[in-house]
Amino acid sequence: MKKGCLFDLDGTLVDSLMDLAICANTVLQAHHLSTHELSKYNQFVGNGVKKLMERAIGKDHLDILDECLEEFYQVYEEHCLDHTMPYPGMSELIHELNDSGIRLGVVTNKPHYLALRIVEHCFPDCFVTILGQQDLYPVKPNPESTCIALMNMKLGHQDCYFIGDSNVDIDTGYNADMETIGVTWGFRGRAELEAAQATYVVDTLQELKEIIYNDRS
Repeated sequence: MKKGCLFDLDGTLVDSLMDLAICANTVLQAHHLSTHELSKYNQFVGNGVKKLMERAIGKDHLDILDECLEEFYQVYEEHCLDHTMPYPGMSELIHELNDSGIRLGVVTNKPHYLALRIVEHCFPDCFVTILGQQDLYPVKPNPESTCIALMNMKLGHQDCYFIGDSNVDIDTGYNADMETIGVTWGFRGRAELEAAQATYVVDTLQELKEIIYNDRS
């Protein structure tokens, strides 16, 4: 019986793509580089902000990556909640799971201080642990941050699902010896999740809820 759920953040709990895209494009415009359509950012995100900006500026402009990365942080910190919000019904589900005694955590490649800000704004007092990208451990799919989160939640690897929208999340769960649930409403879709061999792939919050609760029966 599972006692907890570890969630990815962007594309899983919240739809943040517009804010990420607008802020990245703002930096690109400042350097007179080509901007990208919103849909393009579906493939840019998932491996941390540095990789996002590396993909956005292109391999021919990596000499200004550090400068662009610093500028992105400045812009995004101010605008990270302009359009970012929980997916429809997600806030209600998280509160229901929390009230049911299921321990909840977040493990994301978003910078730690921004992850804290967004999660606490969208889901106040619901998560036992929130771990974003910081120098203390590698980014996902390395499982180190996930193992730390499990320790904070006082759960074993088989006591908890890892839930996310990309192959990075499914690989993270696999590397941490956890069962995984891929959600198709995020940035990558069913094909990528199935190719990554997620334990389950769900299209709706109701399906997600049923898997979590059925495992507790």
